[in-house]
Amino acid sequence: KEEQVKESQRYTQRKKPERRPPDIWHHHHHYYIIMQGEQALVSCGTSTGPVVMHFYRDWSPHGYDRAVELYEKGFFDHSHFFRAVPNFLVQFGITYSQDEELRSFMQDTINDDPQLDPPIPFKLGTMAFAGSGPDSRTTQMFIAYGEIPSLGSNPWETPFGVVEDGIDNVIRFHSYGDMAPWGQGPNPHQIMSQGSGYVETGFPLLDKFETCTVERITPSETETEL
Repeated sequence: KEEQVKESQRYTQRKKPERRPPDIWHHHHHYYIIMQGEQALVSCGTSTGPVVMHFYRDWSPHGYDRAVELYEKGFFDHSHFFRAVPNFLVQFGITYSQDEELRSFMQDTINDDPQLDPPIPFKLGTMAFAGSGPDSRTTQMFIAYGEIPSLGSNPWETPFGVVEDGIDNVIRFHSYGDMAPWGQGPNPHQIMSQGSGYVETGFPLLDKFETCTVERITPSETETEL
């Protein structure tokens, strides 16, 4: 079981006064972090409906910068949520673009970020990059499907944002189970090498992104309930 968790990890607010905190945080968290860094709202269409994500640079500077750049450049457009595991997470981040710059991101690692003290907890809707070891984050990220005690213990698992709206659409993403050997889901390496045809032929029910837009929020003191 520990092996499965380890491999899984590999693929593993309140703005005064105009923005409300994400509902999932408002109901389940009990303390506040004051943030003064840049933030971004990312609005995406998906095959199950719209999803709005809220990213905070103060939480994970390197992770935030990479995530915002990827969304701004359309890296995720029309790509699949290839690994959806109920009560664990949904993972994505393999582009179908043939653009050299976008594809190079999948090999371009970023440095880990230190955990905040206290750390941002993994709850339903928390977002972080998947990794396979120190300083291994590239483009694959995940959304937690609940409180996951095993997440957050590795240096690359620093949350950079939350799903602010549309979490019901995220939960509805189709699942073929985990990837082999634990489930019948697609092989990420084959997605990289064979592209969308591999997924659409073998896993036609998988949900996917449409397109996304990014709104950067000017730095100002904000409260986020955790």
